[in-house]
Amino acid sequence: MNFVKNVKVMAGQASPEDALSAADYPASGSYVDVSGYQYVNIVVHLGAVHASDTPIFEVKEADAADGTADSIDTTNCKKTCLGTDDDQVIVFFINVDALSEDHHWLTVTVSGVTNGSYGEILYFLCGPKKAPVTQDSTLLPSDNQFQKA
Repeated sequence: MNFVKNVKVMAGQASPEDALSAADYPASGSYVDVSGYQYVNIVVHLGAVHASDTPIFEVKEADAADGTADSIDTTNCKKTCLGTDDDQVIVFFINVDALSEDHHWLTVTVSGVTNGSYGEILYFLCGPKKAPVTQDSTLLPSDNQFQKA
């Protein structure tokens, strides 16, 4: 399977070298539309976590790109980290059919970060209803896509 033709890659934040703040990733107005996909994998790769922080990552759903971010499931869609969780990876799997009716926009709400903690949030939209998927040319330009088949 050719990854870039079957999985759309979306960034939660523009610059992973910037410290996380208490916010939605991506921000309201830019929530990720998952309506054209069967499921989504959200990968949070922590960088340095400040010892005084307890980062919390919660996947939320909305009914529009700028809608109200609503909790989905605080057991399976929320992770509280420790200040010693540097460099760990967190993975959320979301079945799009399990979202509330008309709620096909996702964001990750981050809290508990006030002292300079880092992480990258990536969305992998899988099972496209229409293939091949179209990648964002700024995030994943064609000259960054390689294939040896």
